[in-house]
Amino acid sequence: MPRAEMGDHDTLYTVLMPEFWARLTHRAAETPAIGQRHWEWALFQDTHYSLIHVAAAVITFVFLIIASLVWRASIQDKTEGVVPPRKWNLAAMLSNFVNATYNICSDVMGEKHTRTFLPFLGTLALFIFVCNIQGLIPGLLPATDTLKTNLALAVMVFLVYNFTGFFVQGRHYAAHFMGPSFSVGPLPKFPWLFPLMVPIEIVSHLARPLSLSLRLMGNMVADHKVLGAIMMLVPLVVPVPFLLLGVLVSIVQTLVFTLLTAIYLSMALEHAEEH
Repeated sequence: MPRAEMGDHDTLYTVLMPEFWARLTHRAAETPAIGQRHWEWALFQDTHYSLIHVAAAVITFVFLIIASLVWRASIQDKTEGVVPPRKWNLAAMLSNFVNATYNICSDVMGEKHTRTFLPFLGTLALFIFVCNIQGLIPGLLPATDTLKTNLALAVMVFLVYNFTGFFVQGRHYAAHFMGPSFSVGPLPKFPWLFPLMVPIEIVSHLARPLSLSLRLMGNMVADHKVLGAIMMLVPLVVPVPFLLLGVLVSIVQTLVFTLLTAIYLSMALEHAEEH
């Protein structure tokens, strides 16, 4: 089918299987727990229901499961993965990606905390990167070019670092919301600025998931639109530099999201000593 007949949100699986996709979307839209939404606010206005980004996330999930199984099989030898593989294959790429994530996060959190949170940080980085890369494949869309996916990831990060802070630091973590403690004349040491600091800290923390999700969505939407426009105008040779730029954008946005998550976790783990 010519590219001009495809809409902005059409993909290979919607074009090649239109009837199946229409039935699947209609059935999901009629399911109360999935497709019906009875509230609207700010950015979350009523929009056309679609499972395209869900399908993109499922593709990412399946690919990562397969890649994990390939990597696991690659270390089932006498070296048990200590010796790097000689060939540059999927297992080597996955291993290098996780090692890079570990090295970057250890500079922020330290090796001890990085080893604890590497399963979370590594999975988050892999998921975002593979989703981003899908936007460079003709006929596919990245799951990360919508606020729905990104906000879900950002809220998960928000819950994890706050839960970690409360679990590890207890009341000391809650104390940082009240600001520094100091003495005023004969009065005892107390966080006297808490009426000002509490709302500021609450707004600051609530802004974090919103900024994470909007930053990722904005960059991926812009990259996908530019690449799509170039490929429609000149489908051969000319899009290559834009594809390379898209790879760079995908890597940078994965790095930013993962690095900020590591910073938030590091801050949550270190607040006790400040109060």
